[in-house]
Amino acid sequence: MNFNNPVFLSIFIFVFILLALYNVVLGIRRMREAAARNQPIRWYRQLNFLTGIEYTLLALVFVLSIASRSNTLSPSLKQLVVPIYLVLLIGAAVFAGLVIRQGISNARNMRAQSAVPGGRNNGTVRANGNARLALMEDEPAGQRTANVQRRRERRKNAAAARRRRAGKA
Repeated sequence: MNFNNPVFLSIFIFVFILLALYNVVLGIRRMREAAARNQPIRWYRQLNFLTGIEYTLLALVFVLSIASRSNTLSPSLKQLVVPIYLVLLIGAAVFAGLVIRQGISNARNMRAQSAVPGGRNNGTVRANGNARLALMEDEPAGQRTANVQRRRERRKNAAAARRRRAGKA
């Protein structure tokens, strides 16, 4: 497979643009949902939005590559191709690092909140950086106490199972 083929690069551009649009729209929608719940998320903490920006930068890199290889750029612009190319690649790398960092941060937050016994249920962070609306606040009092009792039973049974496994090991 020839990676210098303009048709192949055009397919890559099309796929990256579609992925970028999907992720940016999804990120904006999730930020609006969080703002409606009075739990706003900054754009640099929303994984989908960051991923969409990264895909956009990569699509621009491929567009620049096709333009420079097909000699559609004027000679004066050809001098700027390499610096622009490097700026776009460095920007894509920075956004890739932000995506990885935010993903790790979200995973740690989820683990920390699930490890706290009886921890708050409102504001748990999903892997995509969104805060989930607390369901406990919307439940009737009787259902809430039943759910709390069910969780206590589940934790007690899990602890007993761990003790049994430790005794057999």
